[in-house]
Amino acid sequence: MSSSPVPPHHLHLRRASSPLDVSFVNLHAGRVRDLSLDVKAGEVLAFVGNDDDGAATLLRAAAGLDHPESGSVLLGGEPVRRVDDRCSWTPRDADLQPTHSLQANLALGLRKSSSASEAKAKIAELLDLAGLRRFAKLLPTDVTAEIVRRAALARALAGAPGVMLLDNPFAAVEGAARTVLHSVLQTLHRALPTTVLLATNSMDEALRLADRVVVLGRSTAEDVSTILGIHEVPRQGADKAAVRRR
Repeated sequence: MSSSPVPPHHLHLRRASSPLDVSFVNLHAGRVRDLSLDVKAGEVLAFVGNDDDGAATLLRAAAGLDHPESGSVLLGGEPVRRVDDRCSWTPRDADLQPTHSLQANLALGLRKSSSASEAKAKIAELLDLAGLRRFAKLLPTDVTAEIVRRAALARALAGAPGVMLLDNPFAAVEGAARTVLHSVLQTLHRALPTTVLLATNSMDEALRLADRVVVLGRSTAEDVSTILGIHEVPRQGADKAAVRRR
């Protein structure tokens, strides 16, 4: 993602975040076999493939939601053994509480150690960054799918996670609304830098958002998934649409 300046009143959000590196080491999980990959702290990495190619499996293993058959996932150099609150998890259905306002849903992502004043300030800034201020008091059922997913992205960053895990979060939104969501994610990431792992079915989406793109798929006749290719994405201007194979 690009690195344009962050407004001064959002700088304390930047300081609150500590991006973590992620390593997959000889991972065997579901259809994924013998996968090893290092993700640098602060990197935005996209996994591209079909729904059954293992991207969601990798994200769930990193979140501690599922446990691999063998191998390991390291978060900041430490093995993931259980759900870790240094990670935030956003599924494709956004998973907002339907009886809570968007503002209240964002508050659910805060760390329990936040004081009342800190919580109020952070929620206000996230509402502003995600363009949600005028929707803050509305329920998820009262707004569009795009607005719901803006709230899910903001909630995922409310706790200043070291790693943000996004499982195809824009799948239910198409056209111009999906492009808006890309811009919202970029804005949020500039204000609160963190490591991002994104699962997507769209190569165009991956090229727009990621620093590197990992293509997953079947390399043999066996029903297993592995890395077919890793591509670096140039960070500047129109060159970002070009891909250089590592």
